[in-house]
Amino acid sequence: MNNITREQKIILEIKNNPGIRFRELMKSVKITNGIMSYYIKKLEKNRIITIERTSGVLRLFSETIETSDMNILKFLRISTPKKIMVLLIEEDSLTFKQITERIQMSPSTTSFYLAKLIHAEILSISEVLPRRYLLNNKQKLGNLITLYHPSIIDTSSENLADIFS
Repeated sequence: MNNITREQKIILEIKNNPGIRFRELMKSVKITNGIMSYYIKKLEKNRIITIERTSGVLRLFSETIETSDMNILKFLRISTPKKIMVLLIEEDSLTFKQITERIQMSPSTTSFYLAKLIHAEILSISEVLPRRYLLNNKQKLGNLITLYHPSIIDTSSENLADIFS
């Protein structure tokens, strides 16, 4: 029968969902806060996982994830940045107005996440007017989506599936 330990469940969940938040992990593995904290400290101490702590948010990654990939994976877990990145895979480069219209978000929300993606060096802005946003490493993003978020390909346009095939 399936004799998987709590620790193995936690490790497997983190490997399958890089960038998962602490509370999400608690719910998915069905472990209480105190017990989860114990395992997370133990796994971090033994260098099995890496933890990113930012302003009250704890994100967990397996130790095998490169630091440069952590930012991309973190943003793929957030709806609006994920929409922006997928859109820019399909379209190469778009203006602010085009992005706002296509992801159907307010200009302020779009601006907020574009700034975060630029700061994380996932996106850049062209120097030529009208300014256009583009991905810095489309191939890396595509590889990470294929590995960790294949459902994005299934739910996106046929164009995106063609890009990855």
